[in-house]
Amino acid sequence: MKNKRLLLLPLLLVLVVVVVLGMRLGYPYHRLIAFALLAFGWIPLIASYRINRRLLRVQKALVKKKTRPYLPHAIVALLLLVAFYATWVLFPVGKSPLIGMAPNTIRAEINADLGNYQMLCKAADDILGTFSETGLLGRKIENLSKSERSEIRELWRDGVMAFLEFDLLKGKYCGFYQIDYMAEPELHADAFFLAYMAYVAQYNACLEIFALLDGNDFMETLLNEEGEGIPVNSFFTMKHRLTSPNVILRMNAAMAYYELVKKDISTDPAFVADFEQRRTAFQKRFGSHADILIENPLDILERAAFETLFPVQKRVAVQMSYIRTAKRDYLITPEILADHIDRLQPGDILIQRRNWHMTNIGIPGFWPHTALYVGTPAELDACFSDLGVPPMETIKALYPEAFAALKKTAADGYPVRVIEAIRPGVVFQSLETSAKCDYLAVVRPNLSKAEKFKALLAAFSHYEKPYDLNFDFATDNELVCSELVYKSYKVAGDLPFRPEIVSGRLLLPPNRMVGQIIENLGDEAAPFSFILFLDALEKSNEIVAQDAAAFKDSYSRPKWDIMQK
Repeated sequence: MKNKRLLLLPLLLVLVVVVVLGMRLGYPYHRLIAFALLAFGWIPLIASYRINRRLLRVQKALVKKKTRPYLPHAIVALLLLVAFYATWVLFPVGKSPLIGMAPNTIRAEINADLGNYQMLCKAADDILGTFSETGLLGRKIENLSKSERSEIRELWRDGVMAFLEFDLLKGKYCGFYQIDYMAEPELHADAFFLAYMAYVAQYNACLEIFALLDGNDFMETLLNEEGEGIPVNSFFTMKHRLTSPNVILRMNAAMAYYELVKKDISTDPAFVADFEQRRTAFQKRFGSHADILIENPLDILERAAFETLFPVQKRVAVQMSYIRTAKRDYLITPEILADHIDRLQPGDILIQRRNWHMTNIGIPGFWPHTALYVGTPAELDACFSDLGVPPMETIKALYPEAFAALKKTAADGYPVRVIEAIRPGVVFQSLETSAKCDYLAVVRPNLSKAEKFKALLAAFSHYEKPYDLNFDFATDNELVCSELVYKSYKVAGDLPFRPEIVSGRLLLPPNRMVGQIIENLGDEAAPFSFILFLDALEKSNEIVAQDAAAFKDSYSRPKWDIMQK
C-alpha cells in the first residue's frame, strides 16, 4: 500500500508540470521549474523501487529464464520496425506524378520547375533580406507601430506562401526513385537534385528566420497568429519541421545519396554552385543553433500542455462570467448616468467595476474592466467636424459594419455610445448598458482631436473580433477590454501605457492600466485628465461622486467584495 502511494506522487507531479508549462507559471523560468518538479519525482520512484528490490532479487532468475528465449525475437522485431520506418519515410508509397511521362516530358517539367525554384529562392532571399535590414523580427512587440506590424505580417505571409510552394516542389519530386536510374540516370539524378535543392533552400530560410528572431517569444506569437492569408501556427510548423525525425532522416539520406549521383546531375552548374552555397550555410546555421534540438521538443510539450489546459480554462472563464453572488441590481442606474453624461467626450476611457462577480477573482486588482466612450453619430460629427473630413462619412467609408452599428439603437432602447471588448467579443453598446455597474471612472487622454479620432478609427477596426480568453496582447485577432483601449491609443498618440509580461503573456490588466493612468494624471499638460468618479457605498447601496484624489486611492483598494466599504 505504501508503495502504491509513493507511485502516485510522481503522477501528481506530472500533472503539476502540465499546469506549469501550459499556464507558463513562473515565466521565464517555467521550464526550469518543470524540470525541477520532474527531478523531484524520481525520489518517490526510487524509494518505491528500493521497497520492491528484495522481491525483484528473488524473482530475478525466474524473469531471466522467462525472457531470455524471446530476446533475439525482440531485437529482430525492433530492426524490422526501424527498417519499415526508414522505408516509409524515404520511399513514399504514392505514385509519383512523373510516372507515365515520356523522358522528354519529364525533362521539360524539370526545366520549368528549375525556373520556379529559382523564383522561390529569390522571393525567400528578398524577404529575409528585408527582415535582416530592418531588424523588425528582433523588435519588441509593444514598440511596433501599426505600419511596422502590418509590414511584418505582409512579409511573413509572402514567406509562408514561398514555404508552401517549396513543399509542392518537394512533393512533386520526392518520388524521383521511381525513375529508373539504370535507364535514365540523368533524369533520375536531376529529379532527386531538384527535390534536395528545395529541401535545403526551404530549411536554410527557416533557420535564418529562427536566427533573426533570436528567442523573441512574443514575435513568434505574432507570426503564429491566423489571418490575412496566414494559416494558424505557421511559424511553429516551420520551426518544428527543422527537427522532425522524418526531415532529419531525409536530409541525412539525401546528403549521402547526393554524393552517389552527383556525377550524373546535368543541371546547369550555376544551380549546383548556388545549392552548395545554401547547403554550407544551412549546415553552419544548424550547428550554431543546435539547441533547437532541445528547444523544439520542449515547445511541443509546452504547447501540448497549453492545448490540454486552455479548453478547461476557457470553459471555467465563461461559466464564471455568468455567476454573480449578490441578488441586488447594480448601483449605477441610467438616471444617475443622465446627470453626468454631458461631461463625457468621444475618446474618453471608461473604467468600471461590478461587485460580487466571480470573474473579479481571476482579474488582478480593484478595477477589472475598461471601455471607450464613442458618443452618438451627432456627438462624433460635432466633436471632430473641424478636422476637415466628415467624421461619420469617414467611418462609413473605412468601417461600414461599425458605421451601421453606430447608427442603430441599442437593445435597451438607448443610443449606442460605447465600444468595448466583452464576452463574446468587441461590441458597441449604450452607455446605460456598458456602465451598468457599481463603480465608474472616466479619464480623458490629453491628445489632439485628430489623434483621438484616429484612436476611435483604430477601435472600429477591431469591431466584431472575438474575446481573447488567452489574454495575450501579442496577437490582434482576439482582444480583451484593456487591449482594445491600449491598441486603439497606441496607433494615435504617445500615451504612457506599458504592457507587462505576466505568466509568459504580454498584457496590461485593467487595474495596472489604471495605475499607469494615475501616475500620469493631472492638468491638460499631463497625459490624462480626471473627468468623473462615481463611487459605491456598498453598505448603504448609494453612489457618490468623488474627486480625483479618491479616484487615485481606488487603485490600491482591496479587490475582494466583502472588504469594500
